[in-house]
Amino acid sequence: MLYFLGNCQMDFLSRSVADLGLPAVHRVPASPLTYASSPGAVPDELAGLFRDMGLDDYVHGRTLDNQFRMITPEDAPPSLIVLNLFHENTPLIIHNRDQYIFFMDPAAWADKPELEAWAQRECGLIRPNPATYLKRYGEFLAAVRAHFPGVPIIVVSRLSHFPAFGPQPHSYLEGWDQLCREAPAHFRGWQRALDNLHLIDMDRVFGGIWAESGTSIEAHCPFFKIQLEETDDAVTALSASRDVEHIGSMWPRLAAKIAGFLKTGKISYGRNETVPREWNRAWRPRPMDQETMLHKLASGGNYLCAEAVGAFYLDLQTDYTELLARTGHLTPVCHNTLHMIRNYGRIFRNPAMALWADAHEKTARQFTANGPLYQADYLKRIDEIRAFALS
Repeated sequence: MLYFLGNCQMDFLSRSVADLGLPAVHRVPASPLTYASSPGAVPDELAGLFRDMGLDDYVHGRTLDNQFRMITPEDAPPSLIVLNLFHENTPLIIHNRDQYIFFMDPAAWADKPELEAWAQRECGLIRPNPATYLKRYGEFLAAVRAHFPGVPIIVVSRLSHFPAFGPQPHSYLEGWDQLCREAPAHFRGWQRALDNLHLIDMDRVFGGIWAESGTSIEAHCPFFKIQLEETDDAVTALSASRDVEHIGSMWPRLAAKIAGFLKTGKISYGRNETVPREWNRAWRPRPMDQETMLHKLASGGNYLCAEAVGAFYLDLQTDYTELLARTGHLTPVCHNTLHMIRNYGRIFRNPAMALWADAHEKTARQFTANGPLYQADYLKRIDEIRAFALS
């Protein structure tokens, strides 16, 4: 079995590997610290609390097995372990006596007073320093190597933050904009210290995709993380950063690297898989005309739709809400696009946004692939967008 351990990037990669006919399983851990502190099994006291209080919904997929074991003795033995530099969930909780560390959503304390009393009595809180993430990750890798001797391990790096990826590259791993500069030295150290450890350089892989596609960063990474400052429901300041984690063109290419490794035992790169010089040049906005916006919004394609919505933010002298209202029944279900639309609706309070919300809600109610909690949260956000547009 091939195990992919990490955040959504490993989920996407595991799906692409499965599309090749290979057996792939994805597990989502919470922090390098949870596994590195693990006693080798889920602590009995903690397992009892989860069982008696029904706490599984408060870890957002970071189950106790995922946090403390990742691959259990009951699972099929691993023939390959693939990990990425997954971001950490905080706050982390440390058991004072037994020194194991785990993650749980703090909302659990408000909902379960008896749990809060136990935590205050038995535990403390940890907020890891982002600057020392790579050191913690190295200790985590050493623990994985010790628990699974002889099993090949592949670490998939993160995309570095180059100026061409503007307006400002965003990573869910806190501090990565600084860490990416020192990461190569850590990678080399891990490979020297641990046997059968291999690295996939995402910069080189994306460089190959870039060389072949001839397109801009917008086509590969269309999602913006938007931050607004508001006074009395009026937007007074805005900042945008580009999400460089959700790269749809990346996963099939990485899956091919995994398949190649299974045949040769090596990670190989093509001649065009290098970092392009133009990535070191400053990003330049590329305005989009309304006809192109409408075409992309009506395409039904997630990345095309997000690219059009992102273009709205490059021309804040114009309100493009009407284009959304005309194509709402074709908007794909995606939290990242919804985030951009929600914030756009805060900038332009336009009743036409309610028409978009009415149409998109019908699509969202039919989308059940990510489970009921995802759907409930998504529908709540649509309601908030509608209410603000009509207020």
